[in-house]
Amino acid sequence: MTVDPVEPKPVRDWATLPNAITVLRLLLVVPITVLLVQHAAPVLTLVLLVLFGASDWVDGFLARRLGQTSRTGALLDPFADRVGVAVIASGIVIAGHLPLWVAVVVVGVDLCLGIVWVVKRPAQMPAATGLGKARTAVFMTGLVLIGLGILPGFDVVGAVGQVICGVGAVLHPIVGFGYLRTLLRG
Repeated sequence: MTVDPVEPKPVRDWATLPNAITVLRLLLVVPITVLLVQHAAPVLTLVLLVLFGASDWVDGFLARRLGQTSRTGALLDPFADRVGVAVIASGIVIAGHLPLWVAVVVVGVDLCLGIVWVVKRPAQMPAATGLGKARTAVFMTGLVLIGLGILPGFDVVGAVGQVICGVGAVLHPIVGFGYLRTLLRG
């Protein structure tokens, strides 16, 4: 009597709750940007911006808490962050709520890092640094405050959000240089 070996089931590390939240965050980018550019539904825009920013923290927390960290998540999460922040910041610039230089810095740094990543094909993404996490938190806070500032009577809050996004934009090339060094060493 021979026993057929049991083939192991393929591991689907992409099928996790944190990855689903990350995908949803990425999908929020389009409606947020369209609403910003069209100056439509400021309350909905603000709610979506808050969800976008909060979901970045939630997916990471759940991945660690539930033991659902994955290679897919390690690639998808920073991709969603970078694409989301760059596109939303560009939409805010187009809507007239943020200076052009902020979007140019963010998009320029992320584009350079993306090109180096494609050319180098590293085995894994550079690990997020403390400064990188702080920069993302600063920038997302600024985006939400700008979103609040588009509501009638909250102009001052929007101005504070612009300053905070400016700080995030200044930190962006500093953090990007650290990631670039890591990519070039790998």
